Amino acid sequence: MTAFTAAATRVDVTPPAGTPLAGYGARGDAVATGCHDPLEAGLFWLHDDTLTHDTGTDDTGTDDTGTDDTGTDVVWVALDVVGVDVELTRAVSAAVAGALGRPGAVVLLCASHTHSSAAYWFHRPAGPAAFGAEDRAASAPLRARLVDRIAAAAAELPQRLAPVRLLAAEGPVHGVGANRHHPDGPHDPSVGVLAAVDGTGAAVGVLVNYASHPTVLGHDNLLWSADWPGATRRALAGALHELRRSGAEPPPVLFLQGAAGDASARFVRRAQSFDEADRLGGLLAAQSLTALLDGATEVQGPIAVRRGSVTLPSKPSLPPEVAREHEEQARLAWESVRRTDPDGSPAERLARTRYEGAWVDRAMAETPLPATFELPLTVVAIGRHAWVHLPVELFTTFGLRIRAEAPFEATRVVGYTNGYFGYVADAAAHRDSAYEAGVSFFGAEAGDRLCAAAIELAQEAAGAAEEAAR
Repeated sequence: MTAFTAAATRVDVTPPAGTPLAGYGARGDAVATGCHDPLEAGLFWLHDDTLTHDTGTDDTGTDDTGTDDTGTDVVWVALDVVGVDVELTRAVSAAVAGALGRPGAVVLLCASHTHSSAAYWFHRPAGPAAFGAEDRAASAPLRARLVDRIAAAAAELPQRLAPVRLLAAEGPVHGVGANRHHPDGPHDPSVGVLAAVDGTGAAVGVLVNYASHPTVLGHDNLLWSADWPGATRRALAGALHELRRSGAEPPPVLFLQGAAGDASARFVRRAQSFDEADRLGGLLAAQSLTALLDGATEVQGPIAVRRGSVTLPSKPSLPPEVAREHEEQARLAWESVRRTDPDGSPAERLARTRYEGAWVDRAMAETPLPATFELPLTVVAIGRHAWVHLPVELFTTFGLRIRAEAPFEATRVVGYTNGYFGYVADAAAHRDSAYEAGVSFFGAEAGDRLCAAAIELAQEAAGAAEEAAR
């Protein structure tokens, strides 16, 4: 029988007003004027006591051969930001592992992808001409402050570590998100929940995984906000606290964004407002709670981790004159839609994003991309359950393929993790010149390569889990 201990916490990391927001090109250089709801970092530390005592794995999380097939410690850090770059990932990982005294801990830095967060927290891997110059000197103090706040929160976790059981559940979700190009297009309508509960049945920490862009709030919003993921966390934490009425505070709930490349609330939202973000967040919280109460199963370990990478070639650049023609055609199409549809409507938003994609594609034609990108991948397996972590905005068809072909009873896909390399769009999006294909670093074949690498890594993690369980 696997013995787990766990601890979780959350910390307000909201930056001061007066610095730029990230998420919408239409904002330009607009800065935040204040805060509506706090931007948070949530930490969930899971420790496998069985591996510490019963295998050749030492307490640094590496085994006798120096590989990372099994490990005693996994830490999810969920941050309200549009994306996490590799540089920030390294800084947070080192700070968290050091604060815990577990230098070999596997730290997973996951972005919620809210579009009302800090631009200075996020550096893009390429395309400065396409995305605007980044003020690295101005961003350095805010990024350092962010890392320090997360490290301080991590330092509190050892005293909270408690024996737990792990409960996992999946359930259907209705009315929160959908395919954002076609209301009946591909979409993963499921939520995955992992809860660590103590001996009294009270939640110590909870992970919620669902795939949909947090873009209820539009480009005209200039207040810091976690959008609907923040509302989900608050509502679910409050409900779990009321169920047990134990502890001084509601349990930390972390939101892990899924394969949300072509998913959003565009066709299900009733408005672009804070009230609507609360409504959708409440819906997801209620359906997550239902899944947990009605269908949870206990997860047995041990923990097995596989880390790898895949190298993807960048897409060929269009001839600049062709890219400029595409941009002009997309601009005219958007202007045509605006004459009949209000700003923010599904039709206007689709036309706007197609134009923005063509604009970026033209900029990338003028400033070629690197020949290749190396993407880090991580699979965390606990018994017959797995979480596949990818550093991209993955389209639904690819996320569903990974879930179907990974060798586990339940597989969840977590995007926007330990790096950010933009969209991985499917062939249909490239054929239709969709926004995501325009701004992507990759061609239509990249998704198949990424899926193959992720599935292979999941198979290795499954083998490592079986070997460690013997």
